[in-house]
Amino acid sequence: MKWMDDASKEDQGRNEVLSFHEYMEVFEQNPQRATRPSYQYLLDMLSSYQMANSTNYGLFEIPHDDAPPVYGQHKILETIIQNLKNFSEEGFNNKFILLVGPNGSAKSSFIRKFMKGAEDYSKSPDGALYSFSWVFPIDNFVKGTLGLTSQITGSELNSYAHLEDKDISAILPSEMRDHPLLLVPASHRRQLIDEKMGHNKELLDSVKKSYLYRGDLSKRNRMVYDALLKNYKGNHKEVLKHVRVERFNISRRYSISAVTIEPQLHVDATVQQITMDRRLASLPPSLQSLNLFQIQGEVMMANRGILEYSDLLKRPLDTFKYLLMTMETANINLQGILTELDIFFIGTSNEIHLSAFKQHPDYNSFKGRFNFIKVPYLLDYLEEEKIYSEQIEGLRDRAIFEPFALRSLCLFAIMTRLRSPQTKDYEDKKLSQIATDLNPIQKALLLSSKHEMPEGMDTESKQVLKGGVQEIADEYEHDSLYEGKFGLSPRDMKKIIYQLSETQKHITFVEVLDYLKDMLAKKGDYDFLNMTPHGDYHHPARFLSLIKTTALDLFDRELRDSLGLVDNRTYEDYIRRYITNINAYIKGEKIKNEITGKFEPFDDFFIKEFESNILLKEDVQKFRSFLIAKLGAYSLDHPKKSIIYANVFPDIVDALRESFRTEQKKCIENIAKTIVFYEAELSGSSEKKGSPLSENDRKQILTVIHNLESRYKYSRDGALALMKYLIKERY
Repeated sequence: MKWMDDASKEDQGRNEVLSFHEYMEVFEQNPQRATRPSYQYLLDMLSSYQMANSTNYGLFEIPHDDAPPVYGQHKILETIIQNLKNFSEEGFNNKFILLVGPNGSAKSSFIRKFMKGAEDYSKSPDGALYSFSWVFPIDNFVKGTLGLTSQITGSELNSYAHLEDKDISAILPSEMRDHPLLLVPASHRRQLIDEKMGHNKELLDSVKKSYLYRGDLSKRNRMVYDALLKNYKGNHKEVLKHVRVERFNISRRYSISAVTIEPQLHVDATVQQITMDRRLASLPPSLQSLNLFQIQGEVMMANRGILEYSDLLKRPLDTFKYLLMTMETANINLQGILTELDIFFIGTSNEIHLSAFKQHPDYNSFKGRFNFIKVPYLLDYLEEEKIYSEQIEGLRDRAIFEPFALRSLCLFAIMTRLRSPQTKDYEDKKLSQIATDLNPIQKALLLSSKHEMPEGMDTESKQVLKGGVQEIADEYEHDSLYEGKFGLSPRDMKKIIYQLSETQKHITFVEVLDYLKDMLAKKGDYDFLNMTPHGDYHHPARFLSLIKTTALDLFDRELRDSLGLVDNRTYEDYIRRYITNINAYIKGEKIKNEITGKFEPFDDFFIKEFESNILLKEDVQKFRSFLIAKLGAYSLDHPKKSIIYANVFPDIVDALRESFRTEQKKCIENIAKTIVFYEAELSGSSEKKGSPLSENDRKQILTVIHNLESRYKYSRDGALALMKYLIKERY
């Protein structure tokens, strides 16, 4: 039962109960933290999850049981952060954030993760939130009727906040979780804030715009305060004895400052008279005589937190028309009761309902009070892969996804979401030519976080393309048919993964492509299959061919690297010597011979031999100048770091390795002749003694399979299957 002690220690701080005087001490210790409206609180929450790379995206990659990670939607978060900063300029949440995108683009998951971050932050010391209740003691502590006279029968009490339940006659909570500072009369509260925060003018100006500086208590709390003040003859100290300040934690599950409204057909806030409620019959007579009301509904429960409207535009417009006034004034009017809110309003909708909403006569009224944020499907296959990693790990007991199997599926998904670059969209003619020449898989690789350049492209073109990546990514940003609005959804992807795992034990890119090939016939199930092809774009059959070529190229390189052959050339010295010679050639200088100490002319024969070995096809002068410029830039960026040429010029290393292919090809051709005998041995149809497979051949195949397993994480069966497939296709 040790858990009870541990849980008690954890929850003591989170269930803090203070008198009003004790809370004011908390306020004085950190007035900045105590005066945060919801927008600043959420900004601080995101900053608390800030990662080492200075982004606020850390929260969305943390696994939670009830809120899975959300990957790749960095731009959405940046936009929301900017909106929160704008709210601080206005002093309240004056815009409704509506996330719009295709079904399955993680809109709701994003908000759920946002709420989860607020929940966890509210449990930390920096994220402490406080509200209050009214406490009324029994006669043991105050002579007369329930604390409405100042005659104390026992020892002098400064507060009733810490009384035990047996000594309490009634408790009246603050249903809107009013901030304790609002108990201080407005003029004195402003003076107090000015005094405590005057040293930071920028911060003070921000707080002055918020409801904590200019606002007031909710209707019910104001009525209780004024009634008690009248009974205590204007003595505020006696009134505040009845205040019990309580720390509360944000909770989506229990609708505490984190509430989700489903697309249902009732108004989100109601009012109910509670004066005749017998449970509150022990309130003082002066309070029983008041027409006290209890405000109910999701909007009230979300105060001082987040309110999500799931699929907002599926609801009749009248059920959220009150948002027009609320976004304008931060108030909601309930049967004549004007109530001030501190809520971050956010909702979701899909493109179809938004298009219909734009045709409504009232759309223009809402447009000025809404900020629409597009949430497309991901265009980065590396981020897309992360979505399914947990699912694949959970399926390992029945199916193993070999390397590149998931990647091939993700690349296909990304390619279904892309549009063909158009010449008219680019001012730079060189970039325009390069962009329009990209095929779908080249564009998908380029838009990943690695910005992978197409193979075979000359150095100058790579530089132009590298500088234009963002322009290519943003080409359709403001188009009604933006990239990521259509294509294979993550929900479909998860379904495909399950179906593959049900039919295959070892899943390679071959099985993935076979499945996708069969899927192309199901045009009634997938809208993207009915789009008109534009070259290789919107052409799923062509996607499969491009993925197959890319996958075979990759496995070919991995197989060659796993042969166990050693390239004895020292690339570092070889590249260094070439750079030294072309540098001397460009500058018209001589090179010092390290052995003789004499200065000698550059070696023109060596330069041409080197360029022949890397199969250089572009203009040699431009290529040489680019290498020297790249080396200079590297030296400036890493002034105290010694230069390792193989790291600075990885493309040259790859090109040099290609010249090693002839010897590797002979080895693979030999494996092609003998692998069938190895398979026969594995299946038991042939014994080693009677097998035509020599010991050297067997050792060679085992070496390759072992290296594929250890270096590239293939299974034995997966490695063997792909070796046979590659040999069949290319050897």
